Amino acid sequence: MKEQTWVMGKNCIREILKRNPKNIQKIFSSQKSEPILRQAVDLGIPIQFVSKQLLSSMVNSDSHQGFLARLHKRVYMNLKTFLEKPLDRSLVLMCDGITDPQNFGAILRAAACFGANAVLFSKNRGVGITPVVAKASVGASELVPLLRVLNLAESLKQFQKAGYQVVTADADQDSQRVDTFVFPKKSVLIMGSEHRGVQPLLTRLADVSVKIPLLGQIDSLNVSQAASILLFKASLTRDH
Repeated sequence: MKEQTWVMGKNCIREILKRNPKNIQKIFSSQKSEPILRQAVDLGIPIQFVSKQLLSSMVNSDSHQGFLARLHKRVYMNLKTFLEKPLDRSLVLMCDGITDPQNFGAILRAAACFGANAVLFSKNRGVGITPVVAKASVGASELVPLLRVLNLAESLKQFQKAGYQVVTADADQDSQRVDTFVFPKKSVLIMGSEHRGVQPLLTRLADVSVKIPLLGQIDSLNVSQAASILLFKASLTRDH
């Protein structure tokens, strides 16, 4: 069974049933009386009742809450096709080496909430779209357009050729404060890995770096928290 074709958790499946039910092939459940099962039946989605142990073995996780959904094969958007879209305003979130599935899932959720046009990530650097990621995203992994590429730097150059400005999140003292920064109409926002930040090659390619001013006693944010703040600020800019 291919890992990328599964999502787990009641809330995650509920969101997909609400937004994109045609993407669900079949639901597996260890529970027989839940509203989402009745909703699935009404939509013509087949359901199979199995044990919790079998559910856990299917996705190598005990976090399924008694529910798994097998999806149609995930289709990643082609970068060339995306760049050919006639968009006056566009925000793409690039994830550089995010390794924690909870963080990646939360970032995807924030991207969906704040209207990012796509999330771009490397096929080889960082976590992919696993069942844990999908659950943490509460279904956003199946709703926000995904660009999975082999080379982040080359992809970034293609965005720049297409008129995008590249913005990195960097706490360096020379970075601009995000509260006074105006995101360009077409932006690529890069969030770096939990431990190393944005890789130097991507930093050198960036047009500008921004930081979130912190006023409390803790001097750093979780990467998914920082992404949420920056995406919110970018969404305000794009609305004007």
